[in-house]
Amino acid sequence: MARLPRLLVLVLLAVSGCTELRGCGASEPAPAPAAPAPDAGTPEASTPSVAPPPPEARYAKKWLVIVHSSSTPGEGSGVLEALKRTGLPARPLRLSTNAFKELRPCLEVVVAKVFEARAEAEGFREQLSQAGVVAYVKNAGPLEPERERKAATCRAEAEAEAARAGALSRRMVPRFVESHAGRTFMLLGEGTTSVALEPVDVHRSVWMAPAEEDPTGLFTKGDTVDLYGAVGPVQAGCTVKGFAWINRGVPHFGYFQQEPPPEAPGCGRPWAFAELDCAVAPDAVAFALPAGTKAPVFFAPGEGPPAEVLAAEEAALRRSARFTALRSEGAVQAEQVQERLSEEVKSFRYASGATHAVFTVAHFRTGEGSSVCGSDYNQQVTRAVVLEPGGGERTLAAKELAGEDVVGVLDLEGDGKMELLVQEGWPSQAVRLLREDGSELAGAVVENCDCGC
Repeated sequence: MARLPRLLVLVLLAVSGCTELRGCGASEPAPAPAAPAPDAGTPEASTPSVAPPPPEARYAKKWLVIVHSSSTPGEGSGVLEALKRTGLPARPLRLSTNAFKELRPCLEVVVAKVFEARAEAEGFREQLSQAGVVAYVKNAGPLEPERERKAATCRAEAEAEAARAGALSRRMVPRFVESHAGRTFMLLGEGTTSVALEPVDVHRSVWMAPAEEDPTGLFTKGDTVDLYGAVGPVQAGCTVKGFAWINRGVPHFGYFQQEPPPEAPGCGRPWAFAELDCAVAPDAVAFALPAGTKAPVFFAPGEGPPAEVLAAEEAALRRSARFTALRSEGAVQAEQVQERLSEEVKSFRYASGATHAVFTVAHFRTGEGSSVCGSDYNQQVTRAVVLEPGGGERTLAAKELAGEDVVGVLDLEGDGKMELLVQEGWPSQAVRLLREDGSELAGAVVENCDCGC
């Protein structure tokens, strides 16, 4: 049986419900023998059973003093030791954020202590700060009624990450390119290293160490690649001039407030990169293919079918069950907070010859649309279609696609099927190349360990 990638194993453990400061693999006491079932007709037999509340229920709506957060369960041993050395009356525990409505899912947090009131939590956080332990305060909110759905999403993300890492084992796969401290790096893959990383910026948000060679064995110094962006070629013949390990995970915001500054990354793990001798803008979305690979066909943004065709696509979106459900859900929530539900529908168009890609997006909001850090309603639904010469139409099956995240459309392999270049900002920073069926061809995700506002 093939060995599961480390990240997939750890995240599956995290979503399995392992909490507190006991090991996930620890043996539990053997259950007591089941009591005999009561005879039919007795009062006990007719009494409906009530499921006991989950163990996390005691922390619902409480104020958590969080000292560490990560998508990898079991981390934070260093901060636990530091917590012990303070001598303060901490009661540390580990919690899965999936259990609570107000915390971002797919994380494990190490909590120093739990309080009923915010003022008490802030006071303890200040005591920790004076003792050299950085923490932040967050209200857990109510228990998450859709915990299983969250856990399923986390498992899907872990499986996608494992597939993404596996795809990078092929030399010809598109590889995303990043700019750090004015240098350009091409993502190679995951791996392990014991080398010490050093910060490359004053914020200590990116950590790096040189590598003698490509740990994946796919590239050597002197190899060349061609770079492409959202709308076409960027630069041809970029040369690999070295290799590096880079950790660019996003830690919780308290990490950046530490004094003295931290001596290790606060989130994520190092990935292998190749350094290239050409430059890209820090905010550019770019990917590399080995030099000489046939160039993709890019669709021009802002071009597309006439207004009557766009109107027909909007009408089709408005008839969809998802559109109706979100509008009704948003109207109910808007009434509860006595605000107006804002509804906006717009189209994004791309064209290559007589073939058009049209993304029609409906956005529903209340207030400022702050659903992550507030109680506003903020949902959207996208209808994505390809309009072919002669009037043919096919719907893109990219599930839960946010049309506003699409920054480019291309035919990567010249097979008449298109790929979507997508850039996401939340909950993690990510760039992906998606096939028409929604599967991911290539991607790069920056891990985010901040559990929320």
